[in-house]
Amino acid sequence: MQVAKSVTVKVSPKINMNKFLQLRDFYNRCQAIARFYHSYILENSLHEKLINEITARDLKNILHQELYKQVRETFDVGSQTVQEIRDVVVEAFNSWAKLYKKWLDGEIEHEPSLPRIVEFTVRMNIPRVCSIFEHGKEFPFFFKVKVDNNSRIVIPVECGEYQRGLLKDALERKYKLGAVQLVRRGGWFYFVVVVKKEVEVKQSDTVVGVDIGLRYQATVVVLHKNGKISDVEFVKYRRLLDRIRYLWKRIDYLKSKLPEGQRTSKQIRRLWRKIHRINTWIAHNVSKRIVEKARANNAMIAIENLNNFKPRKGKRGKKMNRKLSNWIHGRIRDFVLYKAHWRGIYVKIVLPNGTSKRCHICGAVGYRHGVLFKCKHGYTSNADFNASCNIALRAKFPKSWGIVNMPVGTTHKATRFNEW
Repeated sequence: MQVAKSVTVKVSPKINMNKFLQLRDFYNRCQAIARFYHSYILENSLHEKLINEITARDLKNILHQELYKQVRETFDVGSQTVQEIRDVVVEAFNSWAKLYKKWLDGEIEHEPSLPRIVEFTVRMNIPRVCSIFEHGKEFPFFFKVKVDNNSRIVIPVECGEYQRGLLKDALERKYKLGAVQLVRRGGWFYFVVVVKKEVEVKQSDTVVGVDIGLRYQATVVVLHKNGKISDVEFVKYRRLLDRIRYLWKRIDYLKSKLPEGQRTSKQIRRLWRKIHRINTWIAHNVSKRIVEKARANNAMIAIENLNNFKPRKGKRGKKMNRKLSNWIHGRIRDFVLYKAHWRGIYVKIVLPNGTSKRCHICGAVGYRHGVLFKCKHGYTSNADFNASCNIALRAKFPKSWGIVNMPVGTTHKATRFNEW
């Protein structure tokens, strides 16, 4: 199978000012073209036809016939750039049409809103619009971008050692380069490069079971072929979670001081972005631990699907809803998937039903109270540990419960991670 990974590099602050202004002007022209296509689709109700009458390909052909020459003459950009911008806008409306169909069929509760082109990613084709080369000692790479019909500019970039290694391997044809995206974050520009490679993903008799919970970010066990359980880890970033709780209280206080009718402020939005960054950091590190454990044991990964566990107003308390809204189980699962596939590790998504209520040894229904699980036959263990064992078992034996032939005297060495 083919897997992909994105590499983000920053435009160097040492860039020549004239080149920076040309790059900014190119980016703004691309935004204007996207808004032009967006307005044309809405004014002619083409998005409504996209639901049942026409396909995304038909919409691309309509836009090409009606607007291509006008866009080329007005904005002075290359043909490939015009087509990439048109395709991005059509893809946004096509995604909306698919969600709208699901809403009509009753598969989703809320009506999807139309896509808004406020600021979108500029996608550039390699090598027709953008090319990458390595040259000199001061900058690791240069990006050569076609900003109009006649001229290209060379832009120096900065990146870390890991990103540098990936791009260098891609330029040496160990990996395949995909499209390059130009994005603007915090008033500065970045290039996002997609790197692809072919991997062979194989299943294994050893399974790394992962239970994602509210008490621990992840409980990880390794289930071997002979039924032995080893390498148990309870992963929890206590200090970072305390930091998030402090930020929640700060947000609640700032909301109480807002004028009537105002829902947010610049300071509140900044605090929410800080919470998002902390959660993303946690998800990256938890997923990295899981993939490294699977790689060390030559194992596959079993992780549960928790899409149904969402905040529900009126059915759960405010405190629990807030915990669920900050629960990053989806982010951890997505990061595990792409990091494991990049390493050629097989990942199986299993249903969580019954994994917390069944004994992982005999399969009998037990009793859970807080952090403890007690089987009716007398076995007692940590509830999250018991669930992670059941998740590993379900990946190998979907219709079975319990390791009835588990070796007697198996020890479980648990490690907590509270360094952050």
